[in-house]
Amino acid sequence: MLTVRWLVILLALRSAAVAFAQAPPIADRVDKALLPSGISELPIDLFGELVTVFKADDGTAAQHFTGDFRLQFGIGEEIPSEVSGAELRAAEAVIWIVNRTHQGRAYRHLQIFLWRGAEVMESGGTRTSGPLLFVTLNTFGQVRIHADDVARSPYADPTSTEIYQQGDSVRQAIDALPDILPDARTSLLVFDPTVSGRSGEPPGPRPVLYFRSPGRLTLERVGPRQVLVITGGVYLARGTPEGEQFLEIQADNAVVFFAPDQLPADAALPDPAAPNDADNPFAMPPDRSATGDPNRQLMETSFGNVEVEGAYLEGDIRMAQGPHAIRSSRLYYNFADERAVILDAVAGTIIESRGVPIYLRADEIRQLSANRFVAQKATLTTSEFHTPHYHVGAERVELTTESSRLADFAEGTVRGGTFDIRHATLNLHGRPVAYWPHIRGELATSETSLRSLRTGYSGDFGVEFETKWHLFNLMGYETPEGYDATLSLGFYTDRGPFAGVDVDYTRDRYFGRIRSFAIADYGEDELGREREDPSGGDLRGRYLMRHRHYLEDDWQISLELSYISDRSFLEEFFEKEFDTGKEQETLVYLKKQRDNWAFTALLQYRILDFLTQTERLPDLGLFLIGESLGDAATWFSENRLGFVRYRVGDQTFRDFLRDGRQEDSDSTLRADTRQEIQSPLDLGPWRFVPFAVGRGTFWSDSPDDGSLARGFGMVGVRGSMYLSRVFEDTSSTLLDINGLRHIIKPQIVAWAGEANHSADDLFPFDPTVEGIDASDGVMLGFRQRFQTKRGPEDNRRLVDVFTHDLHVAFFNDADTDARTNGYASFTRPEDSVAVNHLRSSLVYRINDRTALLSELNYALNDGELDIANVSLAVERTPRFSYLIGYRFIDDTKSNLIGLDLNYRMTEKHTLAFRELFDLERGRSLDFTIGLIRRFPRWFGALILEIDEAEDDYGVSFSFWPEGLPPTALGSRRFTGLATTSQVDLE
Repeated sequence: MLTVRWLVILLALRSAAVAFAQAPPIADRVDKALLPSGISELPIDLFGELVTVFKADDGTAAQHFTGDFRLQFGIGEEIPSEVSGAELRAAEAVIWIVNRTHQGRAYRHLQIFLWRGAEVMESGGTRTSGPLLFVTLNTFGQVRIHADDVARSPYADPTSTEIYQQGDSVRQAIDALPDILPDARTSLLVFDPTVSGRSGEPPGPRPVLYFRSPGRLTLERVGPRQVLVITGGVYLARGTPEGEQFLEIQADNAVVFFAPDQLPADAALPDPAAPNDADNPFAMPPDRSATGDPNRQLMETSFGNVEVEGAYLEGDIRMAQGPHAIRSSRLYYNFADERAVILDAVAGTIIESRGVPIYLRADEIRQLSANRFVAQKATLTTSEFHTPHYHVGAERVELTTESSRLADFAEGTVRGGTFDIRHATLNLHGRPVAYWPHIRGELATSETSLRSLRTGYSGDFGVEFETKWHLFNLMGYETPEGYDATLSLGFYTDRGPFAGVDVDYTRDRYFGRIRSFAIADYGEDELGREREDPSGGDLRGRYLMRHRHYLEDDWQISLELSYISDRSFLEEFFEKEFDTGKEQETLVYLKKQRDNWAFTALLQYRILDFLTQTERLPDLGLFLIGESLGDAATWFSENRLGFVRYRVGDQTFRDFLRDGRQEDSDSTLRADTRQEIQSPLDLGPWRFVPFAVGRGTFWSDSPDDGSLARGFGMVGVRGSMYLSRVFEDTSSTLLDINGLRHIIKPQIVAWAGEANHSADDLFPFDPTVEGIDASDGVMLGFRQRFQTKRGPEDNRRLVDVFTHDLHVAFFNDADTDARTNGYASFTRPEDSVAVNHLRSSLVYRINDRTALLSELNYALNDGELDIANVSLAVERTPRFSYLIGYRFIDDTKSNLIGLDLNYRMTEKHTLAFRELFDLERGRSLDFTIGLIRRFPRWFGALILEIDEAEDDYGVSFSFWPEGLPPTALGSRRFTGLATTSQVDLE
C-alpha cells in the first residue's frame, strides 16, 4: 500500500530505468524505428526455391523469394570477433536493395520483409521470431543469390500480391523517418510490424487504454511529464478502438506515466462527466456517465486523446494478455513497446496440443514482447502449486509462445512455442535429479529435455534404469520441422550400461527412421525355457536406417541398412520388433510408377550371416496392372530379370530339426514372366471372370547343379454377386435395432493348374515365384452383413451390427502332412496353401459398448480344429471395461484363456489387470497387475509383471506428466488409462 505518493513516483521512475537501461530492444515499433546505421563488410547470401526479380513502383530493385527462404549474413566467413553474423528464415520474403554511398564508398542497403514463420538468429545467441518481421541490413560486401529457379515477373503485377503490399507499407513507414548518422557498431536491425496491429496487417490506429478505479486519483507533474497516481484499486484494459481488449491489469495501486508535454500545466483529473471533445484530454466511452466527487467514485474512462508511455503497479497484480495470465506484487509495463518488468512473478499459459498449463516462476520476469518472456533463476513447471511436485530449475529461461496478437489470444490457449534454458536441473519434490548446461525445445512436446524415465526390476536384466531424452533439446538446437530425435541412456545391473539414438522424420518429399543401440553386455540371454544362450560378446548393438525419397518424374528410391551384432540380440532387447517388425535388410530399391505400370530395380545384399535371406544383384521388374484389351479382356503382366543368390544363415540344432539341412545357392540368373488375361462375363446377377495364366521361369542354377526352366499354366473362373434386402419396420429396443439391411455376397473361384517342376526342385528365392506349385481347387465363400441405424434419433449413423465371413476350400492334391493352416487366394490361386479347410470369422456388435468376436479354421483333411478364437469386449466407460477371450492353436498346442480388465475405483485410482492362462499346461503364461494413481498434474503407476512364457518377472514404477503420456516413467503399457478405462483391442 502507498504511504507517500512521491515515493511511488520515484519507485516507478527507478523501475522504468531498470527495465530499459539495457541494450536497445530487438523489436521496435514501426512508428518509432530507427534506420540501420552500421555498414558491415560481410557478404550476404540469399537462398530459396524460386526468386522473382522485378522493380518496385519507385524503381527500386526487388526480389520475391518463395519456398524456404534463408538469408545468411557472414555465415561461414572469417568474421572479426567484434562483428556478429546472422541468419534469417521464413516461408517467403520480399527484399528491396538500394545502392547508397557513405564517405564516397558504395554500399548496399537491404530492406527484408519476412513472411510466415519469420526468424532472425544472431551469432551472439539472440533469436527473434514472429509471424512476420522486417529487417534492414547495410553491407559493403557482396549480395549473392542462390535459387533453384529464377523468374522475371511471372505475375501480371508483382506489386499487387498481399506479401508485397504489407511489406511495402512497413518499408514506407520507415523511409518516412529522418536519416540517422551511421553507427559502425550496428549493421542489422529487426522490426516487429505486428506490435502495433493485428498479425498480418499493416500498422493500424494506436490501441486505446481504458481504466477504472473506485479509489483516489491525483495528478502530479514530474519534470516535463504528468503522472496519474491511483490508490485504492485500479483496473487497466488495452484494446482496439472497436472495444476488443487484449490486455487487462488489476492492482491495488498504480502510477500512470504520460508522454512528455501531453497535458497542459493546469490539466484537471479525468472526469467522466466531461464532454467528449478536443478540449477534453480524457475521452469517456460512449453512453457512460457518472456523478459526484471525481476523486472518489467508480470511474471508467479512456486515455484516448493522451499518449500513455507506461504504468507502474503494485499490490496483488493480476494481468491477462490473451492466453497469458500473470500474477505479481510489482510490475512496470511499457505500453509503447509492450515490454514489462514483473517482480515476484508467476506467468502461466495453456498449451493447446497438451491441454495443460505451463507456469514460469521467478523473482523477476522480463517481458520483451507480447509473446516473449525471459527470467533469471526461474522454475518452469505444469503445476499450479507454489511448491510443485516436479519442475525445471534454470539459471535463465526464455519462453516464446506461438500466438498472434489477437486472433489466437481470443481462444485462451497458444498453439505451442519454444523454450531456451541455460543451466537446467530437473527437480522432483524440490530435489535436483539431473543437470544439463543448455536445452532448447518445443512447448507442445515437453517443457524439459526428458522424454521418459523408467525404473524397475526383472529377472532377465536385474535392476533397470532407462531414460530417454529429446536429443535436439540437449544439443541446444531447434528441432527441424518434421524431425523427432531421442537419446536413450540407461543401465541394467545384470547386463550393463547402454546408449542409443532414434530418429524419425517426415517431410514433403521424403521420410524415414534411424534406430541405434549399443550395450556393454556381460550377462546371458534368457529367451524362454531351455533357451539360455551366452550373449554375442561384450559389446552388442544394432543400427537400422530406412529412408524413402520421392524424386522427379514419378521416381522414388528406398534405402535400407541393418546391422545387428548377433543372432539373439533383437529377440532379447527388442522383442516386439523381432516378433512383428519388418525383416532386417540392407538394400537399394528404385521405382518408377505411372498410371497402371511400374518399373523396379532392387539391389540387396546380406550383411548379417546369421539370417537366411535372398540377395538380389540386382533384380529388375516391370509390372502392368489392368491394361484394357478392347471391351472383352484385361491384361495383367509381371516380369523379372536379374541375379539372385540364396544364403542360409547359421543353423542351430533346433533349426535343423525344424527345417532340415539347407544349402546356399550360387549367383543365379533368373528370368520370370507371368501373364494373365481376364474376360468378365455377366450371367444374370452373377459377374463371372474367366481367367488364364501363363508363366515361364528360367534359372541358371538349381539344387541339382544345373540350369532349369519351368513352365506353369492355369485356367479358372471367379464369380460373385450381391443380394440385399431392407426391413424398414424391424426395430428392437433390447437389441438396439432401428431398421435392418441384409447384404449377402456369395463368391466362388475354381482353377486348374499344371507345371513341369515343383517347388522342391528350386532354391526358395521368393515364395511368390519359386514357392508356387501346380494345383487344382475350388473355394466357395459366403459374406454377409446386417446393418442398422444407431444413436440419437436426430443423429443416427449406419452400423454393421452383425458380420459373418465363411469360406471353404478343396484341393485335389491336398497336402495332408502340411504343418500350416490352409489358405485359398481369391485373386492368385497359385499362392494358396493346399490344405482342405473351412474358415469362419464373425463380429456381433451387441451395442456401442459391447462386441462379440469369433474366428476359427477347421482342417478337413484330418477333421481337426486348427485355430479357434472367441472374445467378448465390454466397455462401461468411464468406470469399467473388460475383454475376456479363449484361444486355441493346434500347431503350438496352445489352449489359452485371457482376461483384460480396467476399473476406475475412484477419481484418483484405476486398477488394470491382465491374465493369460494355459489350460493345456495348467499354468499362467502372463500375469500383470497395475495400480494407476492420479496426482496434481501428473500420474503414477505401480506395475507387477510375471511372464512364464519367457521365465521372467518384473516390478516397476512409472510416472508421467498430465498431457504427455509418451514421457511415462516406467512401462507405458497403462498410460492411456489416465483418462479412460477403455480396453485396447489391438
